[in-house]
Amino acid sequence: MILLVNPRATKPGLRRFPLSIMALGAALPGDVSWDLVDGNKPEHGDLVEVLRQRIEAQRTSGDPVSLLAFTVMPGPQLAAAVPVTKRIKALFPEIPIVWGGYFASLYPQPVGNAPFIDFLVRGQGERTFLELLDVLAGKRDPGTVAGLGWKKDGTLVLNPERPWIGPGELPAPPYHRIHVPEYLEKTHLGARSGVYQASIGCPYTCSFCGVISVYGSRENFEEPARTAKHLAFLKAEHGMDSVHFYDNNFFQAEAHGREVCDRLTPLGLSWWCESRIDVLLSYKDETFRAMKASGLRMVFFGAESGSNEVLAKMEKRLTIEETLALAARIKEWDIVPEFSFVLGGPEDPEHEIDQTLALMKKLKDVNPAAEMVFYFYTPTPQRRAVYGGVNPLDGTPEALEDWTTPEWVDFMTHEKPDVPWMTEALRAKVLDFELILKSRFPSLHDLKTRPWGKVLAQRLARRRWADGDFRDPRLIRSIRKFARVPKDDAQLYGHLRPPAEPA
Repeated sequence: MILLVNPRATKPGLRRFPLSIMALGAALPGDVSWDLVDGNKPEHGDLVEVLRQRIEAQRTSGDPVSLLAFTVMPGPQLAAAVPVTKRIKALFPEIPIVWGGYFASLYPQPVGNAPFIDFLVRGQGERTFLELLDVLAGKRDPGTVAGLGWKKDGTLVLNPERPWIGPGELPAPPYHRIHVPEYLEKTHLGARSGVYQASIGCPYTCSFCGVISVYGSRENFEEPARTAKHLAFLKAEHGMDSVHFYDNNFFQAEAHGREVCDRLTPLGLSWWCESRIDVLLSYKDETFRAMKASGLRMVFFGAESGSNEVLAKMEKRLTIEETLALAARIKEWDIVPEFSFVLGGPEDPEHEIDQTLALMKKLKDVNPAAEMVFYFYTPTPQRRAVYGGVNPLDGTPEALEDWTTPEWVDFMTHEKPDVPWMTEALRAKVLDFELILKSRFPSLHDLKTRPWGKVLAQRLARRRWADGDFRDPRLIRSIRKFARVPKDDAQLYGHLRPPAEPA
């Protein structure tokens, strides 16, 4: 028995399909028994105890647990994964433990050096994991497995990377191995929203992106017919009414994008995806019409900066003029653009932030429905030059346990990275602007603020927004905090995170 473990990454009510470990399980041969354990489920709150009980039960079943595989993202999931892994290894030292996912791929050294982790997988894990099973069975030398990290006489060895394959070459997600309704939650798109991934990778070279670091500049799509088939199943069998695509660039070639939309149209789903600004700008009106008819409601775009000079240094291959043009064009089709920005580069953070906040204000003038997402720049290991010319590993912890401290969780989630060029005054300036922005234009994602709070904050923010006065909005901050239904949970990723409230 192999246990595939998804450590806690968010609140149970905001969990989504554990796609990474589902894909891993689907790739295992039919004669290999496996099960997945999702730490985001409420009954798995004490993940150590859940795993302990399962391992003990399997010992007497004739099919003992022979391997524990953890998928780990940077941030809150890492903070949850480390103590669980460490404790389980102490309880069951004879069971090998392997880590995969983005953290092991980006930061293999602290993972491989941890005494409670036996193996790590970099990049795409399905085929590497299969070959690791042969290693554990004594049929293969670990040095021959591409993508594997292992220990030789206590020293970490990182094998060469493995060429990866697209989703169309992998088995279908094994939805029968999870209780699907537990993962369909209310979002701004619908009452029963799910997630899906129809492609892997990204063909661009942005010098701040973790996706490029792991996969290189390449993207591989599955056939649109396969995507539609799987989503049709989820709708028919489980009542899914909307979907967030996790693809890093859902739209590339226009003909492919048009076919996907045509196949999604009969399903009647509302959906969200990510795309490039310049790509959609090149699309014909007929394709936009098909996108709208297919149920597309919102597209996430990496606008990143209000400076063309900074965009060039990021290797973004984009201009602010294209961003403004896209905001105007997509408005005609009543599709909401969600623009993401990376704030606070090392060279001249104050000037860059001023330019970027000014662009956001212009975007709201052009398209008031546009959503804005803020991230503070966190240097990430890159295959080539890193944006800002900094060493992304400088000062990062060598011990895996040290990555779980609050300051490093803030670093990994871009909430409050401790970098020398970002002062508290600049951070406060950004957060004050964000508060006025999201009060003046309430976010579609904000399902947690009481209606009266939105209305009152919007009235108070209207004059400030018009005058460009974003200084210390104490009253608006107090109103929005008082109007929150639950306490904010920082353990959320991307578009699932509610609007931030400054402390």
